[in-house]
Amino acid sequence: MPKLGGRYLWFKLALVVGSLLGLLLLVQSAVTYHQVSRRMVIDELWREAQRQVDLIPRDVLQDPAKLQSELEELRRAAPDKIAWIKLTESFPEAPQMGPPRRDIRSIPEGEVLVRVLPLRTRRVFPTPGFRGQMQTPPALPPARPTDRPPGQGFRSGPRMVEIALYLSSARAVFGPLLTNLIVNSTAALGLVAAMILIWARFPHYMRGKQLEQQTELARKVQTDLLPSPTLALENLDFAAECVPAWQVGGDFYDVFNARDGRTAIVLGDVSGKGLPASVVAGLLLGAIRSSGWVDGSTQHETASQALSELLRTRTSVERFASLFWCYYEPATRSLRYVNAGHLPPMVVTKNGGAAEVVRLEEGGPVLGVVPEASYRQGTAVVADGAVLVLYSDGVVEATNAADEQYGEERLSAVIGENVHRPSAEIRDEILEQVHLFLGKERAQDDLTLVVARLQRQ
Repeated sequence: MPKLGGRYLWFKLALVVGSLLGLLLLVQSAVTYHQVSRRMVIDELWREAQRQVDLIPRDVLQDPAKLQSELEELRRAAPDKIAWIKLTESFPEAPQMGPPRRDIRSIPEGEVLVRVLPLRTRRVFPTPGFRGQMQTPPALPPARPTDRPPGQGFRSGPRMVEIALYLSSARAVFGPLLTNLIVNSTAALGLVAAMILIWARFPHYMRGKQLEQQTELARKVQTDLLPSPTLALENLDFAAECVPAWQVGGDFYDVFNARDGRTAIVLGDVSGKGLPASVVAGLLLGAIRSSGWVDGSTQHETASQALSELLRTRTSVERFASLFWCYYEPATRSLRYVNAGHLPPMVVTKNGGAAEVVRLEEGGPVLGVVPEASYRQGTAVVADGAVLVLYSDGVVEATNAADEQYGEERLSAVIGENVHRPSAEIRDEILEQVHLFLGKERAQDDLTLVVARLQRQ
């Protein structure tokens, strides 16, 4: 397994870059919102100040008392917007070039924008070159009192108004901008949180990858231990399939030639799933191959007891196994077997139009549970060409969406309808029917199936 600093260096760098990008997006969103919103608020209030001054009726400009009353009325009409509005003799200080200066002040109630605007009458006066006509003077900046030429149409007295508007009064207008800030900030925080979470879970991810590789290796080892699904043997047309519910499982099968022309067939099911069950399955496969159980009934029964004691004394209480193991003697057409708590296999023979089914039940309890358990070998004389079907509980206990199990009746019916076909086709038909029965549901247990047509020499 590669070290973290090697193969996964780029992955770690990607996490760092993703975190930095998330932080950058968060800071950039906040700064942009602050700058843009403040500028837009100030521009809006700059225009609003002119609009408020334009609301002053022109007919009160000649009367200072009425003018002062009108200014106070404007303030009372919008107290949340106007901090103050008053007459002043001050002129706004503006640079000679560029935009006018924005005067922002802080008061106890908050920040305000202050703007000084001129008040002008619009008295008419004769214009040279237009006899008998009167014209409004052009909108030029008013002259200071000391510089005002005599005879012009502007009144004396205060000619400027100072208005202060709360910055907070214009921020509500830019709600969509705040919404964008919230969305961007949330996305940035989510990105950073995701990077932190991935970084925190990275060691667990690595351990998971290591376990996945080990499990894949165990699956390959288990597959190598099992014989070929279509192994060619003398006296036997053989086909098998083992489909673990997980990557590895506790089901196993074996078939091999023994002395005196006998052929051994084995199918077992270890309790549980995954790696623990697969380890016990490998142990049983090795023990079965190394024992001399095919030499006779006594050896077969003794070997069964020894396997049971091996599991009981060397594994935990929840680790037990069911096992069906048999050997076929072609000369006498005898099938000698021990069923250690396994589902009874079927011997199916075509008898005229109907299929005759014999179940093989002789044996004893499951392996690894009962101390000093005893087993007895059973014998079945089979017709030439009879089909032996061994299966795990994952086949008959396959459960569909309606919580209905496939069951032995359906299995027996499929075998009877296809008993004349080669073993591989019978196997494929059974598995296809089971998967059709399951539909979209996933098998919850290992599916193991062995089909063997027993033939004489």
